[in-house]
Amino acid sequence: MLPHVLSPVSAHCAACGQVADIVDGLPLCPDCLKELLKARRSYDALCPRCLSVLSMGCPCAVCKRDPERLVSRAFAPFRYRGAVRGLILRLKFSGDTQAAALLAPPMAEAAEDAKADLLVPVPLGKARLRERGYNQAYLLAMLVGHFQDIPVQECLVRVRNTKRQSGLHTIRERRSNLQGAFAMKPGTDLAGKSVLLVDDVRTSGATALTCARVLREHGAADVQLLCAAIAPGAGRYFRAGKKPGKTYRLSGRK
Repeated sequence: MLPHVLSPVSAHCAACGQVADIVDGLPLCPDCLKELLKARRSYDALCPRCLSVLSMGCPCAVCKRDPERLVSRAFAPFRYRGAVRGLILRLKFSGDTQAAALLAPPMAEAAEDAKADLLVPVPLGKARLRERGYNQAYLLAMLVGHFQDIPVQECLVRVRNTKRQSGLHTIRERRSNLQGAFAMKPGTDLAGKSVLLVDDVRTSGATALTCARVLREHGAADVQLLCAAIAPGAGRYFRAGKKPGKTYRLSGRK
């Protein structure tokens, strides 16, 4: 069953927020639609496991942070930039849930090879859920599950409030912020199951790894990650104790 929180199509573009002529009933202006269609054509050298952009002669930084292989593989149709970034920011901070309807179909297509038994959205804390009115990861998971006919299970819960990851600039800060933040709902049985963890954006990978550890500890045989977008440069510019430079900026409110 699809969630009933999708906002109606308006005269505002869901990516840039400007009043514009909407294309064929889609909540996008012509420029953002053109950019979105081009966004999936990526010519970057990407890590085949986690989709991080690779530098010549350098190991994948995100994979180095996961020596236990808690996340076996990542899927994402987009890089976090341009119109895609605009869609995700409006989905998270402007209540424009039509953005989810645009992001979910390419997410479902990107994860066709995942062979998952269930989709598990990254949970929001109670305070942020009340503020936003919905969990964007749950909304994306429900739509992807509809397209792929895979059940969605909200088995992860956030047991303590955390700072916004977008406001933290080092791996050490992000890991510390999430320590002990997630737990499994009582009575959940994941024994032998393949789980596809769903989130909107992966930057440093700290959230995904923290959630994956909890899922693995409760019996999941495999954990893969599905996001709408991977932040370009996140693997290279996040270093323990070192802030990223001008090459990469974290997401946040416009």
